[in-house]
Amino acid sequence: MQYSNFGQKFLRQTGIGQLMDDLGNPSPGSCLLGGGNPAHIPEVAEVWKEILSKQIESGGIERILGSYESPSGVLELREILAEILSKESGTKISFDEIAITNGSQNAFYFLLNFFSGNFGNQKDKKILFPILPEYIGYTDQTLEGDSFLSFLPEIKEIGDRSYKYFIAKDKFDSVKNWKQEAGCICISRPTNPTGNVITDEELEFLISKATEADIPLLVDNAYGLPFPGLVFGKSRLIHKPGMIQGFSLSKLGLPGVRTGIVLGDSHTIEMLQRANSVINLTSANPGQFIALEFFRSKKWKDLCEKVILPFYKRKSLFAQDVIRNRWSYSIDYRIHQSEGAFFLWIWVKNLTLPVGELYPIFKESGVIIVPGKTFFPGADPSWKHREECFRLSFVREDKEIEEGILRIGRVLEKFSK
Repeated sequence: MQYSNFGQKFLRQTGIGQLMDDLGNPSPGSCLLGGGNPAHIPEVAEVWKEILSKQIESGGIERILGSYESPSGVLELREILAEILSKESGTKISFDEIAITNGSQNAFYFLLNFFSGNFGNQKDKKILFPILPEYIGYTDQTLEGDSFLSFLPEIKEIGDRSYKYFIAKDKFDSVKNWKQEAGCICISRPTNPTGNVITDEELEFLISKATEADIPLLVDNAYGLPFPGLVFGKSRLIHKPGMIQGFSLSKLGLPGVRTGIVLGDSHTIEMLQRANSVINLTSANPGQFIALEFFRSKKWKDLCEKVILPFYKRKSLFAQDVIRNRWSYSIDYRIHQSEGAFFLWIWVKNLTLPVGELYPIFKESGVIIVPGKTFFPGADPSWKHREECFRLSFVREDKEIEEGILRIGRVLEKFSK
């Protein structure tokens, strides 16, 4: 059977598709430290049970399961989200600046293709990642090839076992043609995979650069503010003209309902509505109505700040302590500062094999992680750093996290110079 270029693209994918296959078919006893599934937090699950029970008892389930809603999303939900985002950002936001999609992955598929590719008059535009590494899920989303323009980060080592990535602002001066090449700037905050939270000052800098180039700044807040709010330090939600921001219910604890939220200018929101009507007819109802009740009840802020955030902060500290206390000192590793999300990003120097070649050895030893090279779209493939890093999730049960980290350490010790 023959497939079009579009079909062959999915046969060739090397990013999130392969990872999901491995996570979906693990060997018995494997420690699954590679995925992005949120933890099952009992207090959070209880909130969803309460909302669903109320919807069933009230008869609301008939509308939820038995009707199409607007391709833009349930109006009442968009209105209440506009109120919340206005209050959290200090910027007046209207419901017509908000669209609901089938997950933020779905939203960014549309957005990245809106602002990259062929713009007519023989002009091709790219997605500019101002700092790497970046989310694995962007890698295979563009319809056209050669769609990424990326700037390498500034790396600052902190102490003997920690480091942090910063935006290398000088790249915006040294790469002379970026304004002509870029159709948008894209960043995740906190960043998946590193847990890096670009500072408010760095975000303001990117806003200014996007404004200079007259292109949008896309900000993926799947782990960020205001919900689920997995930002471990001080930060704030910023929204200004020219920004298009994505939010998600997944990391709140609802990955199965596939509900994403986009905040942007009304014209882009209208484009999303039209694209959604063609691809999906409309967005799925269950997540929208759960979210409507959740946000209307005012429970969301306490749940995020008093339950979800402390849970993941504790998990992060636990995983870091296991690494620092149980790995051999011969392993020349650095942990990226854990500032949010639910991953640790590990940089290991002086390995005799690149992490990509160690991946099957990790699998054989009973642990799944994600090699770093898939998180560097548009980077020079010869940059050694890509093959010295990997992502490790800390959402699993403590016993599994500890055992998985020990197995990783045993493999790294064998292949350390």
